[in-house]
This record gives sequence, structure tokens and C-alpha cells, in this order.
Amino acid sequence: MNEENIKIEDIFDSVIKRWKMILLITLATTLMVASISFFVIAPKYTANTKVFIGKENTKDQTYNSNDVQMYQKLLKTYAEMILTNDLVNKAIVTNNLNITSEAVIKSLTVTPRADTQILEIEYINTDKALAKDVVNTITNEFITSSKELIPNVNVKIIESVKMPEKPTSPNKKMNIGIAFLLGLMISVGLAFLLEFMDNTFKTKEQLQEILGIPVIGAIPDDLS
Repeated sequence: MNEENIKIEDIFDSVIKRWKMILLITLATTLMVASISFFVIAPKYTANTKVFIGKENTKDQTYNSNDVQMYQKLLKTYAEMILTNDLVNKAIVTNNLNITSEAVIKSLTVTPRADTQILEIEYINTDKALAKDVVNTITNEFITSSKELIPNVNVKIIESVKMPEKPTSPNKKMNIGIAFLLGLMISVGLAFLLEFMDNTFKTKEQLQEILGIPVIGAIPDDLS
């Protein structure tokens, strides 16, 4: 128990002895990441919409389990269709957007919602107006193209795309929190490493414990 107490005391002593270094490293890391998050990384905005894939509007509006399963399976096909270069490029050209299809596809996500007949189309860009326009144009082009691919399927927008107001990234609070914890861990670890590498004796008790003989006298630090 005594050895454990001494070890714990040594740990606290090494932290307290180098508290200025720990504080400096932690603050420097936190401030650096905060500056990058606020002034260097450009904010990105996410625009999205949701479309419903179902039976074409006819007199017979009855649904059975086979119909539901069929449309749910179609979601993956439509998701791949939206992510094709031809469809995206056609949408861009039709609406005269100042962006390439390759750049759009890199930040375009199409998610079939599990156990539903809903597709979510999402696009991320530093220009929130462009993000909205891209989602709108691609969705409209998809609706047109889907009717040519499978005529008897009804694709309907159930959630219109809106102008994103707040950026989705970077997450400044999370970045600062991670930076603070990382700086704290690095600085405390460095303090322990410096303490481990320091093989000098700090007290007469340490010397007695290692040599196994009593200390007869000690030279004071201040001889005046």
C-alpha cells in the first residue's frame, strides 16, 4: 500500500511540477485548432430532398406486399442511376450550373431509406445557394429520366430542398473539445516522460531508499 501511495504521489508531483508546460501545450493546441476551424477551413453546407418511389397514379391504388418489395428494391437501382455521370452532367448543362459533374458526384450522396420507398438526395458544398440548385436540378432530371426507364413508376418529391442556413462542417465545438483533450493528453504524457528520464535524486528519502544507508547530512540550497 505504501509503494502504491508513493507512486501516486510521484505522479501528482510530476504533473504539478510541470503544470505550466501542461497548461501551455494544452492552450496552444486548443487555440491552434480553434483558429483553423474558424478562419482556415471553409464552412460547408448540406442541401437535401426526399422523393417517394411508388405506383403510378391509376384507378387501382391498391398495394400489396409484392408491390412494396418491388419498389423498395427499385430504390437501389434509382440510387445508382442518380449517381451516374450522364444524368448529373445533363442536369448541370440544362440549368447552366458552374460546376463539373465529377465535382458534384464527389459530394453527392443518395441514400435509400431502409424498409421504406423513400430516397434521400444530399449534396454538400461551400456555396449554400449552389448546393440547393444542384439538388433541385438533379432531382428534376432524375424524375424525368426515371419515367423513361420505368414508365409505370411514380416518383414524387415529398420534402422540398431548402436553402441551408447553418454549415454542417466543420463542427467547431467538437474540434475544439478534441483539441483540448488531445493537448492535455500529450502534455501530461510528456510530463511523465520527462519525469521518467530524469534519474537525479530529488530528496534524501529517495537516496536512502536506493542506497540502503542513512543520510548523515545535506547541503542546503541557500548557503548565505
